[in-house]
Amino acid sequence: MAREGYVNIAIVLGLTLILTAITFFNGGSLYWKIPSMMSGGLLLFTLYFFRDPERDIVINPKHILSPGDGVIVDIKDVEDDYVGKATLITMFLSPLNVHINRVPISGKIGFVNYKYGAFKAAFAEDASEVNEQSVVGMENDLMKVKFAQIAGAVARRIINYLREADEVTQGDRYGLIKFGSRMDIVIPRAANILVEMKEPVRGGITVLAKMD
Repeated sequence: MAREGYVNIAIVLGLTLILTAITFFNGGSLYWKIPSMMSGGLLLFTLYFFRDPERDIVINPKHILSPGDGVIVDIKDVEDDYVGKATLITMFLSPLNVHINRVPISGKIGFVNYKYGAFKAAFAEDASEVNEQSVVGMENDLMKVKFAQIAGAVARRIINYLREADEVTQGDRYGLIKFGSRMDIVIPRAANILVEMKEPVRGGITVLAKMD
């Protein structure tokens, strides 16, 4: 279970216990039973959302791993001020996906930049440009990459524990976005892309691309 969800779980659990107690002392009144059952359903969803499964990370310096779980919704060439000639890969994370984010390569964090902005739906075309987001640039001897946690209409809480100059290992957990979101990763154009549009990916497991 992700520790970032402890407060949310405690709040929903408390609400569920209160409503259940009220229902009990009112003889199982339908008036209280329905909200009690709804609260119980919300508790189950919250527990499911904040799951944090262990994963067998295969570390490979030539591989670029997916930073999150989701579905690929965009792949395009871009010119990036940090990476240079690059490819942008975008994935959409539904509320049912695992939301723990993982570092795509091993190396050193070059910068962490939080950008305040809008809260458009995560699947909107311009969400990468206008939505609130946390952007990280990192590098190693082989490459530079940049990746971003992007808020959506529902997902308005971005958690990122990385700091400039941190040394991290491929597949390390580094944060999450609460309740549905979008992630971008900018990689060198020289990398061989191994995923396709609409393909499901898993953070720390799916190899997005490989450097020759």
